[in-house]
Amino acid sequence: MGHGKSITVYLMDGDANQRYQVTLDNWNIEAYKIPYEMVLQSSDLNLHTAGIYFLFGYQDSKNFVYVGEAEDVYRRLTQHTPEKDKFIWDTAVVFVATGDGVLDKAKIKYLENRLYSIIKLANSYILWNKNKPTKSKISKPSEDSMESAIDKIKLVIPVLGYTPFNKKKYINKKLEEKIVSSPEIDDKKIFYINQKEVEARCILDSNGNFILLSGSQISSNIGTSFKKKLREKRIEMIKKGDIVDNIIQCDTYFDSATAIASFVVGYSINGKLTLKTKDGRTLAKYLESISIN
Repeated sequence: MGHGKSITVYLMDGDANQRYQVTLDNWNIEAYKIPYEMVLQSSDLNLHTAGIYFLFGYQDSKNFVYVGEAEDVYRRLTQHTPEKDKFIWDTAVVFVATGDGVLDKAKIKYLENRLYSIIKLANSYILWNKNKPTKSKISKPSEDSMESAIDKIKLVIPVLGYTPFNKKKYINKKLEEKIVSSPEIDDKKIFYINQKEVEARCILDSNGNFILLSGSQISSNIGTSFKKKLREKRIEMIKKGDIVDNIIQCDTYFDSATAIASFVVGYSINGKLTLKTKDGRTLAKYLESISIN
């Protein structure tokens, strides 16, 4: 049995959907969790230094991650745009040193290669890196230090809601459904949003992710209550060809029922009351029936 460890999570904006700062006792590296739309607001953080970063997102009903390194992490994050990357990420998780000399170019290249390889072996997330990162040569003491850092990164990442290092446990869906013992939501449970000019289908998977399914028809009208983040998401998807004539062209991830419902109808709306099963049960009633709050 290992020793207990203390991880401090600070909600920098007082909101669990916004930025996090994470520190681990007796570690000279700190982590930040930054939503895509808040990167430009984060220039005053300790990000203008060498570090390793992960870009997380969801595409075609699957989790994906991009592993990167930079000598100026903030500058590099601002360069990761949908136009350049050809994918849309939702959240960056960044690891940077709190002191001089802890991380340098050789060390972050070593970390990038090792973390990429571990995630590749786990085979639980899609890796969006075009090529395997080059592994730099570092001294044995530095290598031991970086391997220790990897162990700590593997502790922190799940606290922030991601599990790219966990090996895929199940061969197929039927096997997974038999093995899981805790109450989880059926991945195949489809919810519908049917209103005037709207006919959408979505899934709430066992990880709590909401997925708007390809072929769904969304409203062409946008109300004044429509949130800026969702408006920008629509614009991005139209530019990429992921929305054509108000029809969703690919399965699309959302982080809440309200976000997915509002995106579909074009104005702010309660998703737990709008999403309904085929027999007319609201999402709220469905969650109550399976004892998930």
